[in-house]
Amino acid sequence: MMPIHFRRCLSGAALIALSCLPASALALSPQALEARVNNVIAPLMKQQQIPGMAVAVIYRGRTQYFYYGLADLQARRPVSGDTLFELGSLSKTFTGIAGGYAAANSEIRLDAPVAEVAPELKMAPWRNISLLQLATYTAGGLPLQLPDDVTSESALLRYYQHWKPEYAPGSVRQYSNASIGLFGALAVKNSGLSFDQYMQRRVLTPLKLAHTFISVPAREEKNYAWGYRDGKPVRVSPGMLDAEAYGIKTTIGDMATFVQANIDGGKLNSGDPLLAKAIVTAQTGYYKTGDMYQGLGWEAWPMPVAADKLIAASDNAVALKPAPAVRQTPARPFGPNSLLHKTGSTNGFGAYAAFIPGHQAGVIMLANKNYPNPQRVAAAWQILRHLD
Repeated sequence: MMPIHFRRCLSGAALIALSCLPASALALSPQALEARVNNVIAPLMKQQQIPGMAVAVIYRGRTQYFYYGLADLQARRPVSGDTLFELGSLSKTFTGIAGGYAAANSEIRLDAPVAEVAPELKMAPWRNISLLQLATYTAGGLPLQLPDDVTSESALLRYYQHWKPEYAPGSVRQYSNASIGLFGALAVKNSGLSFDQYMQRRVLTPLKLAHTFISVPAREEKNYAWGYRDGKPVRVSPGMLDAEAYGIKTTIGDMATFVQANIDGGKLNSGDPLLAKAIVTAQTGYYKTGDMYQGLGWEAWPMPVAADKLIAASDNAVALKPAPAVRQTPARPFGPNSLLHKTGSTNGFGAYAAFIPGHQAGVIMLANKNYPNPQRVAAAWQILRHLD
């Protein structure tokens, strides 16, 4: 399957070569990179029966885009640069930067206890759990999802007021929408803005992400892809703390811009030094689980990375399992010689982004089907490993 559309755009960033990736050539031509991507993505789509995908590859300061298949099977609408995909939990990287901004702007302290920010959670567990532990899934065993009957603000508050931790705060990482979702809500509380407003003003607008939304506006509905589950069209359903945990919809172009901003880090040209600081804050390892360092949204592996371990760790049987966590004191900046990545899924969409800052190299894959995380990571690695 050949891409429906392919184009290149240039940026001024330069590649810093590192020896930890295998060398394949002095440089890949755009045509060679296109062939490499096609040879990875076409079999993946066939094997996983994915209706449509958009892929971006950042390589030596250039971003190349590849579009495959259909965004809407019934209307036969092809995937394009305008297509909006659901990011699922890849949205957590946006929430992490928003939280980093709140910290940089002295609106919160990451080490502050939850009870300090939310007096309505003044009971014992929350006096010993920090905002940082919410952000890094180490609060003590909050579940992956909120219970089905938590459908209102009052029910949400009652849930957290009666929740009892299973583990000592900071001792175990258990991946949780209920954890980072609450962090996002509390991070913006002192600003006087809603989470949607805060995200728009502090992150999306400064980064010039004009096609990134929590709620897709009517003017963009025509570009919103349908996700597919068991062959049927689906989209994400509203839920409590959905915006904070899994609510972003965006185009492949905006995601490439977002990843490039994360690659550039403190050298960001957004005009807002607090945003540059927020990105650095999000790209810091606060807890370590196995070989992985947990930041605010982003997860990082020091290079060189053993591909089999990286791929195996992305499987839900591993990633969602409670695991011992070790606080990093002082916190460990990820640095240029790290692989940062994050998966994301909704019922009908599967997303993945990975990048190595020191290489100025990254891969973003957006699909309108939720397929296994190890398949995403393996495919992206097959592309990324050749970006020497």
